Amino acid sequence: MRIVLIIAAIIIAIIYAFSKTEIAITDKYEVIKKIKNIEIRQYKESVNASYYSDSEGERNNYFKSLASYIFGGNSKNESISMTSPVTMRLHGNKEMIFRMPDKYSLENLPKANNPDINFFVIPPCTKAAISYSGYSNRKIEAIKITELKKTLLENNISHNDKFEVLVYNSPYKIINRRNEITVNITYP
Repeated sequence: MRIVLIIAAIIIAIIYAFSKTEIAITDKYEVIKKIKNIEIRQYKESVNASYYSDSEGERNNYFKSLASYIFGGNSKNESISMTSPVTMRLHGNKEMIFRMPDKYSLENLPKANNPDINFFVIPPCTKAAISYSGYSNRKIEAIKITELKKTLLENNISHNDKFEVLVYNSPYKIINRRNEITVNITYP
């Protein structure tokens, strides 16, 4: 019974989080070129919160930890709007990243009650992106990464090989889901 209550609480938290999602993310980048089914985009600077754990069993708590911060688990007990997409790095420490709403800077963000939540600025950058629908998983991500790499190679576009998954929709949305694989473009 206790497990059912915990699962129900997590589902309610996720639904609540995504019901408060700022969807207007398209103004965070400009499409500068389209090649087949990929876009080359110029992204604006962003302030971000991230979470990761060295413990493999902790990976399921990434969303829960970041959601706790934006639901008021911070020094000001302030509720922060959730933005879309949620980013999961597929490289390095594989952290989950929430973009903070535009009104925040590193200076005015409330401090996290959880010391494992980190804050940082991603400077303006150029990325290649490939979109896909449905629920994301490692198999689909590997296929889309291969497809993205092939198109970039065919067009002599170099990248840093650090891929990320962007998930735009809540887990309870079943149709018209939007996901992307992105990678930073590097210039010689």
